[in-house]
Amino acid sequence: VVREHYLRDDIYVGCELATEEYRGPDPSAWKLSAGASKFVVIDTNVALHQLDFLAHKSIADVVVLSVVLEECRNRSKSSYDRLRAMCQDPTKRFFVFANEHHRDTYIKAEPGESPNDRNDRAIRVAAKFYRRAIPSKRIVLLT
Repeated sequence: VVREHYLRDDIYVGCELATEEYRGPDPSAWKLSAGASKFVVIDTNVALHQLDFLAHKSIADVVVLSVVLEECRNRSKSSYDRLRAMCQDPTKRFFVFANEHHRDTYIKAEPGESPNDRNDRAIRVAAKFYRRAIPSKRIVLLT
């Protein structure tokens, strides 16, 4: 059995402040506010256990990674549905980034590495990528 995983370089970061390579040509895809003081990348534990916090009206400009959404969907359908609703609310400015398909953020599992550890590492890699892609903005990894 051959498994192929296609990686792309045309998946953008959702912000007009990003370097040209990662900004993307379509301003309608820029969900993250240029005026925000910081962008927050959340991990799976926050997505599963801190939804009331995320739902607060003062929380906006959040990056939700595809690996976080997938893990959330597998562990709690109600949490997943609630998080997806926040991602679709234009006032929240939650941006879903397809880290599992981007050439700079996809990672393979190390030998002996658990799926949970691999996902945690993928989240850290994606947060580091956001720091590189949007150097003018503070990126906070919330765990």
